[in-house]
Amino acid sequence: MLEKEKKSIKGAHILTFPFLNKYNIFCAFTSRSGGYSKEPFDSMNLAYHVGDDRDAARKNRQLILENYLNEKAEFIYSARQVHEDRILHIDRNIRHRDGATAEDADCLMTDIKNMPVMVMGADCTLILVADIKKKAICAIHAGWKGTFNNIIDSSLAAFCNRFNSEKKDIYVFIGPCIRGCCYNIDNRLADKFRIRFGDGNHLLDREGTIFLDLAELNMARIRDFGIMEDNIYNSGICTGCDRHYYSYRREAVTGRQAAIAAIY
Repeated sequence: MLEKEKKSIKGAHILTFPFLNKYNIFCAFTSRSGGYSKEPFDSMNLAYHVGDDRDAARKNRQLILENYLNEKAEFIYSARQVHEDRILHIDRNIRHRDGATAEDADCLMTDIKNMPVMVMGADCTLILVADIKKKAICAIHAGWKGTFNNIIDSSLAAFCNRFNSEKKDIYVFIGPCIRGCCYNIDNRLADKFRIRFGDGNHLLDREGTIFLDLAELNMARIRDFGIMEDNIYNSGICTGCDRHYYSYRREAVTGRQAAIAAIY
């Protein structure tokens, strides 16, 4: 099992992986606590697009930078997430405002030091990828639409192609997200997933109500891609159950936690 650690600095709680330190790589999943945002975004909202005060969200991003990342990093880079399978390479020429790019993408990757990449969610599956040998990172936002469109397959293939990665050197981390215990779907959507992916542990029938486990489906796709089981981490945390995390299904108007990766 991959070594993990829960850290709290100034009330900001994150889940991180200290074994990556020797490779100068940082991967972490944030929670909703310890930030500056007011209700209903309280308090560590990291998204600019949800209706929260932008200055509060920017201060939350800076808090993560200052307390957990190398001080040489000026911004945490995010994109306009559109629930598709678009991939964006982050380099020094990227245009942005406070780290938010004007590009549409649900996957961000880079091999440049001190340019942290981030995807955000409030139930969607957030996934981080790290190549410990080539020193490359990737952050993936996989909602049901992205998962249905195989964003994990496309992202891993693009990652390996761009950085010439070997699968044995790749680690994949699945963060807090809504799970099969809470994510009930209608029969029409269940049929779409059944036709594309077949029956499996990702579809659960409880007395005629179908529940979808996106984390389980993405885990299966990661294994099928060829990533070793020992190199895959699944947090097992359900955002629908655990109020330490934002949940769109539970709250509708709410903030966003994040998956953040950086090279330093």
